[in-house]
Amino acid sequence: MPVRLTVLVVDLGTKTARRLALERETALFIGGRGIATYLFWRFGGHRLEPAEAPLIMASGPLTGTGVPMSSRAAAVFRSPLTGILGASNVGGRLGPAMRYSGVDALVIVGRSERPSYLLIQDGGAEVRDAADLWGKDAIETEEILTREHGRRAAVAAIGPAGENLVKFASINHDLWRQFGRTGGGAVMGYKRLKAIVFVPDKRDVDVAHRERLEEFLRDFTPRFIGDKSVKSLFEAGTLRLVELGNIMGFFPSYYWGQTSADGWERLAWPTLRSYLLRPAACLHCPAACHRLVRSGKYGVSVDLDYETVFALGGLVGCFDPDEVIKLNDLADRLGMDTISLGNVVAFAVEASRLGKLPPLEWGCDTAERLAVDIAYRRGLGDLLAEGVAAAAAKIGAREIAVHVRGLEPAGYDPRALKGMALGYAIGYRGADHLATMAYAIDYAGMAGGPQSLGDEKIHAVAHMEEVAAIMDSLVLCKFGRGVYDLYPGGRGLETIARLLSDVTGDGWTAGLVRESALRVINLTRALNVMMGDPGDGLPERWYKPVKFGDRILQLNREEVEDALRKYYELRGWDERGLPRPAALSELGLGEVAEELRRLSTPSKE
Repeated sequence: MPVRLTVLVVDLGTKTARRLALERETALFIGGRGIATYLFWRFGGHRLEPAEAPLIMASGPLTGTGVPMSSRAAAVFRSPLTGILGASNVGGRLGPAMRYSGVDALVIVGRSERPSYLLIQDGGAEVRDAADLWGKDAIETEEILTREHGRRAAVAAIGPAGENLVKFASINHDLWRQFGRTGGGAVMGYKRLKAIVFVPDKRDVDVAHRERLEEFLRDFTPRFIGDKSVKSLFEAGTLRLVELGNIMGFFPSYYWGQTSADGWERLAWPTLRSYLLRPAACLHCPAACHRLVRSGKYGVSVDLDYETVFALGGLVGCFDPDEVIKLNDLADRLGMDTISLGNVVAFAVEASRLGKLPPLEWGCDTAERLAVDIAYRRGLGDLLAEGVAAAAAKIGAREIAVHVRGLEPAGYDPRALKGMALGYAIGYRGADHLATMAYAIDYAGMAGGPQSLGDEKIHAVAHMEEVAAIMDSLVLCKFGRGVYDLYPGGRGLETIARLLSDVTGDGWTAGLVRESALRVINLTRALNVMMGDPGDGLPERWYKPVKFGDRILQLNREEVEDALRKYYELRGWDERGLPRPAALSELGLGEVAEELRRLSTPSKE
């Protein structure tokens, strides 16, 4: 069952590289986010500031095998935005290119003396000068490096926002794809690393039981293509959520002051369909969920999704499709997470309405102007580049700041989707929709429906947190949760165990897969505690009632706190939400338990 992984460790300061082999750890953490989090621990990232901590990228055991929805890569680092574990993943070609280059995981330490990029090819790594690339946008950088190293090259690059250490800068790939959340682009900027380039020298990866895997794919692929959720993704990507969110009242608008907005129809799929260029897919994925759209007014093309429409549309009060597409293109080129960008812009407008900042207006023009100022840290942009939490603290506006653990939220108002209240509160990255995928449980009416936060919903959210850890470790796209039957009550863990046995060798069971998820969740929680995690909680703004049609949507503080207590009990954690040493030891995390114990024991001095 354990499989040997190749870890490439590159020191930018000394321009040296070495290889490590991992084997036992693959049976414990699988790969992807799991292995990357383990490597973050092993390299002492939790003891270092974000600028000095390692940046780790990892593929998963399914990456490059042809399994649908498996062409992804995970990144782990210490977030400059939140101060705790930062993580993200990306689709496209990067994950397969890593494995086809003979690298399962990449650990980047140190800092370059001058702007550089990292080239990985022919079994080696080279730190090259990037002075001519510094200052260029992320898309132009990728185009230049692709011309230089060939069309098979896979490039991950930062834009001006990363260079200028914007705390929510992204790492861009395949032009329109991003390691988006928690500021990985700023980590590369700190390290003066403009880009990472993988040039594959093969087109396949080793598989333990090739015939068995091919048999699985022959049976599974037709079911995959015929699946209802896959068909929906193929038809409209995630853009159908704009209409659903406004009908159900979870579409955040005007900085969380409304849960739907007049004019939303202009941003919904029936309107945006007329802007469609074509669907686009990640490698080995028939779903083709990406929607490449083009603004005729501005002549720019982007991969538009729900989160960007919410953040750069409804949240900032911009309801012109051409302007939202332009803002999306601007964010991609500058290299910024669109979710955090929309939140900080909307926060600034709301703060100005309260007299905390100079006058600002809702709308597209304000969003565009502030986006550029943030990327280059000009004027007010310098403050907003620090993120909502830091900006609010500096201007005395904490009471309106919407974030969890310093991370700005995605487009699901928890007053309408109450499973997301728990999901946001426990999210290991902060206000994170993908750590639990609770929004999908809620809007599908599972576990008591969207307004329930009872025991069934708490169990469902905990289950989906485990599913998320598994999918991030494989690395498997979260949109596969339905077709892989991973919702509560499904038999998806048995399917995952079979796939892992086919790919890495016999011995996997559903129980071992779940145990790996629990190991990742507990290690992550322990690391966050060591890095000063402020704890589970929600912003005050979400506890204020909001009118939606003839209804009032409201969160009950006692209900949320009760859900947290029950969640801790499910996890076997103490009343503070800390993993118990015995439980960590049972998961093979004894050293983690000992360090956590030392940090949790009050000094006698």
